[in-house]
Amino acid sequence: MALLGAQLVITLIIISLIQKLGHHFSFGRWLLCSTGLIRYLYPTDDTLRELAHIPKEKPAKRNKIYENGKQKTFHIPKDLEFELETAKISVLDVIHLKYYTEYQWLLDFAVYAAIVYTLTEVYKSFYSIENEINLSIIWCTLIVGYALKILLSLTIQYFRSDESIGERSACIVMGFIYLLIAMIFLIINENVLELGLEKAYSSFNRTASTFINTQNIKSTGPASKIVLKFFISVWCAILGTIFTFPGLRTGRMHCDLLK
Repeated sequence: MALLGAQLVITLIIISLIQKLGHHFSFGRWLLCSTGLIRYLYPTDDTLRELAHIPKEKPAKRNKIYENGKQKTFHIPKDLEFELETAKISVLDVIHLKYYTEYQWLLDFAVYAAIVYTLTEVYKSFYSIENEINLSIIWCTLIVGYALKILLSLTIQYFRSDESIGERSACIVMGFIYLLIAMIFLIINENVLELGLEKAYSSFNRTASTFINTQNIKSTGPASKIVLKFFISVWCAILGTIFTFPGLRTGRMHCDLLK
């Protein structure tokens, strides 16, 4: 323990648990397949024929169900009422869905990261770790980064598809709206809206200038404050784009499915 450090030991134990339990137990898989979610089964042709009072095909004609390479069709009334049968969702129903692997890995890793964070905080309450790097923060950072990566890939789908013109336009509009809002907030005087950016930039500028002079690096110094604020605004616009429209759209679809 003293050689490796408590945080590293906790991290190694959790990584070992991921390798051992990952194939047998998954929180994301359990959340989908073991909490009572159901799916509706589509009716068979025989069921539709019976409800629409259409005579069944004779056994002799069943072998001729295809004519000229095309399947025979039959018509049913539009106002035909029937009750769909339900079945519980299993792993075989969701494993082929897009982003299922990313969803499962995100939830599972989030659970393990929460365990690492909890154990680290418990250890921190008894022993000081001031001279060590907090590894639980790294776990949490990986979770946030992976979630942003999934949201970004979901947003990119709107730009790759030719049928998502409306969604693509909405993403672009939301991006420009958040860019404008972020720039408005960043140009407000610190006396009115205290963001702490002025002090942070001054400290960073002073430290970076000292480092550049010490290392004899030829440079004009750190980026100007305007450039820094511009990149912060762009980052806020990207976050607003990937969170607002795709997130709300996916959440609404999920709520509609649960109704």
